[in-house]
Order: sequence, then C-alpha cells, then structure tokens
Amino acid sequence: MSEPSSYAMGHDDRERRRLALQASILNPLTDQLFHRAGISSGMNVLDIGCGVGDVSLLAARLVGRDGSVTSVDIDPPALETLAARAANEGITNIECIRADIHEWTPGRRFDAVVGRHILIHTKDPLAVIRRCAALLHQRGLAAFHEYDFSVVHRGWPPTPLRDRVMDVFDRFFTRVTYSNIGSRLWNLLTEAGFERPDCRAEYPISGGADSVYLQWIVESFRSLQPRALAEGIVAADEFDLDTLEQRLREEASAGNSSFPAPAMVGAFTRLRA
Repeated sequence: MSEPSSYAMGHDDRERRRLALQASILNPLTDQLFHRAGISSGMNVLDIGCGVGDVSLLAARLVGRDGSVTSVDIDPPALETLAARAANEGITNIECIRADIHEWTPGRRFDAVVGRHILIHTKDPLAVIRRCAALLHQRGLAAFHEYDFSVVHRGWPPTPLRDRVMDVFDRFFTRVTYSNIGSRLWNLLTEAGFERPDCRAEYPISGGADSVYLQWIVESFRSLQPRALAEGIVAADEFDLDTLEQRLREEASAGNSSFPAPAMVGAFTRLRA
C-alpha cells in the first residue's frame, strides 16, 4: 500500500460538487445511523474530515440550538462552503476549524465524534480513531460511515462496463489505503478503546438510464483517475471520461438494469468505562 500524501480524490471545485451530489444520495442513510446512535439535542459533536459539510449539517439539526458541531477539515474552500450553507439555512451552531486531526488541540472534549468516508482516506485509521477517542468525554459516542469496496455487488441484468468501473475503485483504494475499511470498523473501534460497536452494512440501489447514480459514478471516477493512472491501476486509453456516462446510460437502458451503490458500513459505539 502506497502512502497517500493527501485526500485521494483531490481538493477542487469539481470535487466539492461531486461531494454534494454524493450527499444527496447517501444523507438518508447517515441520518438513520445518527438517529440509531443517539445523536440528540444538546450534544456537542465533532465532525472530522467534514468536507463541504453534509454530515455536519445533519448533526447540527439533531443537536439543535442547545448543542454544537465542531467541523474540522484541511481544505479551506470546503469549510467556506459549509459556513455559507449553514448561514443560508439559519444554522448557527457549527464552528468550522481548519486543522489536521492528528495535530489539533481543541482545549475541550466532545460528547460524540462522527465521520463519513474519512477513514478510507487515512494512512493509519486506528491512529485517527484513537485520537478521536482522546477528544471525547467519558463514555463518549463514536459514529462512522465507511465504504467497503470489497463487497460491491454487480448490476442486474448484467452491467459489465459499470462493474469494471467499480472494480477500479476497489483496486484503487486497496492500493492507496483500505478498500475494505467498512469491514474493519468493528475491529478498529474495539482496538481504540470502544465497546463492541453496532455495525450494519447497507447500500441503496438505483436503476435505469436516467439514474443520478451514473453521474455520481463518473464524477467519482474523474476524481480518482489522475492518481489511478499514476499508480498504474488503469490504462490511459481504457476509459474516455467524455463518453463514459453516456455509455453507462446506454448499458443501463439496454438491459433495464439496476445497480447497487458501493456498500457502506455504519458503526456506532461508546468508549469503554
């Protein structure tokens, strides 16, 4: 596994738009996870690797005016986007912090730490979770949502082009970090000092030529392609990004096919007493 020097998908406006598209699909799953975990009114929540803030906004609505969300990321434009979104919604309980979670010293502790698709981009996810544990009050709560590309299910009727693209995702994250980070959550959390977590694997399924999933797949592929090329995971002439989305739509239309999103594992637990 090579050592990633930064977020593998890049930091630019196009990637931030991709995150917003992704959130429109995945937010309901994360909202359900937070409800099951017990994120509730009055809690002070830390969101690590918050990006453009979809998870922070979900948490802020749950904790209400008596609670707070501290949103940490290394990308200033992403934090600016989050601040603007919060202002547009009249949400005043989010504090945006530009910091590396490994080095940041907040001077306070939190009731809960949350994160979505952050551990998959880290070189040492156990170190990150241990760092988060150190920032929690006694019996503090952790809730994470992570992909597991090792269990991506195939489309039906068959979608060989889409399946090949998803295979690249698995190979990419296996090379640059951990493609099966979702399956690792139970072990990571217990190793970091938490109780046995409640874990659930799930994914939404879409279908048809007009599915927004196909745009999501292509935009995600666009984000990782430069590094995938550099790592030798994919050949430069295998995929034409200018036509890939249309080809995927034609494939879906020809077979009236459905296609699962990548599997995600949601896990929540509390620090051991």
